[in-house]
Amino acid sequence: MCIWRNSSYESEDFAPSILHKLAIIELPVHTLAAYIVLFKTPSRMSSVKGMMLLMHFCGAYLDLFISALSTQYFLLPAAAGHSQGLYTYFGIPVKWQAYLYISGLCLAGTSVLSFFENRFTAVVRGKRSSLLHEKRRLWYIVGNYIFAFVCILPITFTPPEQSVGKAYVRDILPCVPQEILDHPDFFVYATDVTLLSSIISFAAVTICGQCIYFFVRIILYLSSKKAKSQKTYNLQLHFFIALSIQIFTPVALIIGPICYIVFAFVASHFDQALNNIFLNIIAIHGLMSGIVMLSVHTPYREAILKMICCGHTPKESNKNSVHTDGTIVVLSGHRRSILIS
Repeated sequence: MCIWRNSSYESEDFAPSILHKLAIIELPVHTLAAYIVLFKTPSRMSSVKGMMLLMHFCGAYLDLFISALSTQYFLLPAAAGHSQGLYTYFGIPVKWQAYLYISGLCLAGTSVLSFFENRFTAVVRGKRSSLLHEKRRLWYIVGNYIFAFVCILPITFTPPEQSVGKAYVRDILPCVPQEILDHPDFFVYATDVTLLSSIISFAAVTICGQCIYFFVRIILYLSSKKAKSQKTYNLQLHFFIALSIQIFTPVALIIGPICYIVFAFVASHFDQALNNIFLNIIAIHGLMSGIVMLSVHTPYREAILKMICCGHTPKESNKNSVHTDGTIVVLSGHRRSILIS
């Protein structure tokens, strides 16, 4: 099905008119979130500091890539189009921008995977991990990051001859105006959409499958009686809930676009208005992740409030309390720290 309405939502100026302005908001928010994680993470959360910073960096880069560096205008399911942004201004070929878009999605997913793996090792395995296991963990994580960068390379290095590619696009998308195909930066990434969609689907299943595995294993462990004590169990559970909220809120903004991309390829459905919306809505996922991260974790939330209130630190109203970040317990006026890992 080929749908063209001649509406502003189908225009190549639609996404840049919104996302380039959004980048002005995203940059300071991402910078603030990185600063808070880097300098305001308490010692009791030191075991997750590096992973949180890496996950934030990957999400922030994907946001800024789509909103400012390489705003996408692609004609799915034809795997063709062009990009608008700083990368185009600096002359980076469209095929490499498309590669960076897909690998950026995989990289963001892999950062979430590595975070869940880190929590699985700390919570479930604990001190039972051996030096050999730590080396295997390193190779496992490195292997996943390599996979994120190389999985789409077979298509990137084998683009079709462009005159043949444009004829292919004209054949399957007869409703598209000719001026779009005549754009000087228009590029046909692939004509074998079956191979392309298979690679994207395989990468999504591989990364998401591993995330689900570690998530389920942690949930099963926390729902069992294996925790050392009730206090430790409550701390680990509260902290893991906060992390899950931080991760799954922005992930929901990625699942929808990915499902639409798969649907467009499988059903050979073309609707440029939906393409413009779904391909670029991912640009706010990192922004949401940063906002949620600064909200759900007590140390980060208090740091932000302190900055807003010009140095005013909220007083503790109850000394016999458990902080919602699940990292510290205060009993009878004496502070007892329990490390997350």
